[in-house]
Amino acid sequence: MNLKYGEFHILERELEALAPMHRVAFAAACCERLYPHYDIYLRAAREDDWDGEDLFRVALDEIWQFLAGKKVDVARFRQLYSDSDQSYPDYENVDTPEAQTAAGAILNTLELCLDPSVQQTISVAKEIDETLFMYIDYLYQSEDEYSADISHEELVEIVSNHPFTVREMAKQSEDLQRLRETPTLTGEFLQWLRTSSENGGKSLLDLS
Repeated sequence: MNLKYGEFHILERELEALAPMHRVAFAAACCERLYPHYDIYLRAAREDDWDGEDLFRVALDEIWQFLAGKKVDVARFRQLYSDSDQSYPDYENVDTPEAQTAAGAILNTLELCLDPSVQQTISVAKEIDETLFMYIDYLYQSEDEYSADISHEELVEIVSNHPFTVREMAKQSEDLQRLRETPTLTGEFLQWLRTSSENGGKSLLDLS
């Protein structure tokens, strides 16, 4: 099975075959590849003398602890969501829209911990697709051969075939296969799933 960009019906079928906690694990791995974008935003904010806690990192770390067997009650997840939501990048001031999709993915994964449904998991994957589309569109507009007359369908084709997208779809496919083959989320497996998404500290767009 090889996922393709935007083919959520295939992802839906794959997720339906997974146990609820495995869906959370898939989403958490997606978040790790997006998180560096939020970290970029946060570092810029700290240069402007903001010294608040990185609540999205706290939330994502707690999701991994939950996957590893830590008992986390509903109230805690709701509190994590509320706290993190207060740190959501401002639409008017943020310079990197990718930080917003990273934050959105983590918020969606917090909700997923309470309701590990297929559709909620897909909402996390859609944040990745939006991130790829926005950034590759930006790169394409920066090129000399950019044409303002390009259709949406042509742009989707460009995004689908971009190396960033091809690599991300391959990673999602690999994660889904490994999750299918792993009945129990052991500490060793979760460590692999988490660290295999690190990309040398860079995001899925090679940003850091």
